[in-house]
Order: sequence, then structure tokens, then C-alpha cells
Amino acid sequence: MNSTARPASVIPLRYVASVDSLRDFYLEQLGFDHLMGMVGKDGQLDFAIVQRGGAMLMLARPQDGGSLTAGALEIYVEVEDVDAYHAELSGRGVAIAQAPATQWWGDRNFSVVDPVGHTLWFYKTVAEPQPPAGVTMI
Repeated sequence: MNSTARPASVIPLRYVASVDSLRDFYLEQLGFDHLMGMVGKDGQLDFAIVQRGGAMLMLARPQDGGSLTAGALEIYVEVEDVDAYHAELSGRGVAIAQAPATQWWGDRNFSVVDPVGHTLWFYKTVAEPQPPAGVTMI
């Protein structure tokens, strides 16, 4: 990959039982902003987009009899200052799943788990990769 090229935006769409409660977690606990939403006939959100910096996440309730699908999902979100954001979330009482650490691939990151069980990694690239013995980067 060309080191100067920025990847195109990818916006995950997550189907959840309650858009309202998960949206509130992202806004109140993780400091995301509300970009837009659509309220369903029952007065609850059918759809919402939350964002932090350039990262966006779409949340939706299944429609037309659709179901929630199980499966692991981890989201990797770039932030300006990993340690400052970690301190901000810790100050809000957010449970940190993995404390900040600098990884061999050059990213400093930490993780939290959202209320529906998905892991969010917050990172900033701080160094060049230093692969451990036995690892070959291609």
C-alpha cells in the first residue's frame, strides 16, 4: 500500500435491538456526536449515525422481520491522542478492556467493549513497525 494514500471511508452498519440505548452509550460514555437519526412508528430510533472525528458508525434495528445476526465484531477507530482519550473515558467511568499499550506494528491502542459485546479499539500510529522474531510483514 502506498504510505501516502489514505484509505476510503468504511462505515460499519450494526443491527441492534435498541438503537436508542446503544446510541446513548456512544454519545454519553464515548463522547461521539449524533450525526442523524430516523424515528420509527413506535417512537424509538430505527436508525442513527454517530461519529467521532472522521469515524462514523451506523446503528439500525432490523426491519421487515429481519433478525440480529450473531458474530464477533471489532472496530478500530483512529483518535488524535490515545492517552488523553483513555483518560477522558476512564474519568467517565467507562470500563477499559485493555489498557493503552504500544504494539509492535506501531500503533498505541486501548479497547472498550460496548453494551452489546463488540470491542472498540482506539488507536494512533506512533512508531514504525518492529515485527517480533518469526513475523514477516508483506
